Amino acid sequence: MGKIISLVQLKGGVGRSTIATNLAGTLAESARVAIFDCDSPQFTSSHWLKQRRELFDIDEKLDLYKPTNYRSMATQLLKLKREYDFVVIDSPPRIDGFTRLAMACSDLTLFPLGPSAAEIWSVEEMLNTIEEVKKVHKGFDGRILWNRFRSHINSAKQNAKEAKVSLKLPEMRQKLGLRVSYSEAMSEGLTVHEMDDKNARVEMWSLASSIQRILFNQKHNNKLIKEVLLNFAKPTKP
Repeated sequence: MGKIISLVQLKGGVGRSTIATNLAGTLAESARVAIFDCDSPQFTSSHWLKQRRELFDIDEKLDLYKPTNYRSMATQLLKLKREYDFVVIDSPPRIDGFTRLAMACSDLTLFPLGPSAAEIWSVEEMLNTIEEVKKVHKGFDGRILWNRFRSHINSAKQNAKEAKVSLKLPEMRQKLGLRVSYSEAMSEGLTVHEMDDKNARVEMWSLASSIQRILFNQKHNNKLIKEVLLNFAKPTKP
């Protein structure tokens, strides 16, 4: 069975789609990968893959899926988990049926986070939802992924230190730097693995390798039960 990786963040502009496409493209170098684009109305991952298909002839198993609603998303994920090695979900910048379902289905949920107070607050807003997810997903594995991180800036290091205490979520060891190659790769339909920026290539390769090790070593098998997932994902009445 394939593994599901979701990128979740309430705040826009944190690099969620950039990481999703780079991760999917890097994994697709040696595996069957599906991108599940729930990021309406931008659908950035979809535009990236369209650009990739039009400009390059790359030998890879990398496919795109766009659910019409969270119910169809549940049906598709159950199918894709049997057909692909990895499914990468690019979730919307809000807590809705798509986001709740993504976290409940995922073997690994990454929370992209820049070292700013606003982005840290956005993850704090999700902490109650994360606790709800853990009730239906006993092996929930959610981790902070620092993005656009400048290790030489004192405020960045301080914010990261404070976030570790307030969010109480483990961090990925890898931190992605503030590099123009990420935006350039996105606009060209490429991954940084296919660019000239050696540091960015190493960062993304290291991240993809680490994620594969985490998933391989997981002892809990997330058994997806459609009725349970739909019941959890459906919007609650105010």
